[in-house]
Amino acid sequence: MRQDAGNPALLQELYTAGSLVNLLVSAELAKARVPAHDFSFLGWIAQLEPVTPGRLAAETGLPPTTIRDYIRRCGARGTVRKQPNPADGRSYQLVLSASGRRLMDRGWPAVQKAFLRLEPELERPAAEYLEAVRALRAALRRASALT
Repeated sequence: MRQDAGNPALLQELYTAGSLVNLLVSAELAKARVPAHDFSFLGWIAQLEPVTPGRLAAETGLPPTTIRDYIRRCGARGTVRKQPNPADGRSYQLVLSASGRRLMDRGWPAVQKAFLRLEPELERPAAEYLEAVRALRAALRRASALT
């Protein structure tokens, strides 16, 4: 692979980093007997609620069809609820159900344990990485909007 001006290797590193985060967090969730499926999606809902499907798509980069699949699956599992959107009667907002909140409460300590496994391996303070990743995510969202 050529690594010249522009260094597209950054994209490969980001993709692989995401896979490694998934392995680390999924392992801790499994130890806590919390299903990993949909956990990140529910985490975004917990962070943004009440949230519209459109905002979830914008924040996560997931296509609307994938968002609908997640909503359908989480609705069937009883972890999310739809509620009317007061700003737009044609739309709805998502919130965690009591079951979804319990799942997040059970799983969050596992995410914290995953972070505690990672933190000693970091060469710089975690806050520096967080700032950089948020900036990268924003840049990726802008670049994706151009396509």
